Amino acid sequence: MGLKQIWILEESGTCLFHKKYDNNTNDENLVSGFLSAVNSFVGIFDVEIKWIETNKFRFVFKMSNHIIFVACTDTLDHAPLTYKRLVRIADQFHLLFKNEVFNSGDPIPIDIFRKIEPTVSRIFGLTEEENQSTFFKQPIIANSPKFQFNSNEARLISFIRYKRRVTLTDIIQYLKISERDAEELINLLEQKQYLQRFEELDGSERFGLHPFIRSIFR
Repeated sequence: MGLKQIWILEESGTCLFHKKYDNNTNDENLVSGFLSAVNSFVGIFDVEIKWIETNKFRFVFKMSNHIIFVACTDTLDHAPLTYKRLVRIADQFHLLFKNEVFNSGDPIPIDIFRKIEPTVSRIFGLTEEENQSTFFKQPIIANSPKFQFNSNEARLISFIRYKRRVTLTDIIQYLKISERDAEELINLLEQKQYLQRFEELDGSERFGLHPFIRSIFR
């Protein structure tokens, strides 16, 4: 995985969050303005830009609720997977920063958006210290004397224990919940490191238990 940089921008070009995973010394504000301008230009034609390429890098775009998410990767990275990761980051961003943050009328401290950084690292499988290495971390419950699951969490974990790996559609049908509720449940269990997400080259995803969780139920 070759994530180089990521930006989260307002449509105006204001940079809410930016993180470098390489040694590039580009001007953050200049690039933010350029990326916003590209997105606005394409929007004139009533279409959505998904990615553009240079000879060295690919810039993948995701527009969500007037916020622009852009990931810069190697050209060898699978663009649809990068796009799906941005979709997940966008979902988490809107969960963390509700509309009240933007509609309150008060000045927004930019530092507040740094809360999204662990989510970016988790979804792209990166830690700053390991310099783009995939990380394996013991689940939160490992240091807890006890842990509990609510009804849907327990049912989903039992279902995955039986099936080993399941799709989002499997979860929706089994739990009889909406797609949004299923995504929120998956994201919550991912954050707790109870579940792992497996991405296929065609962009499809399956979910399995974290090895530590799986060992508990043996």
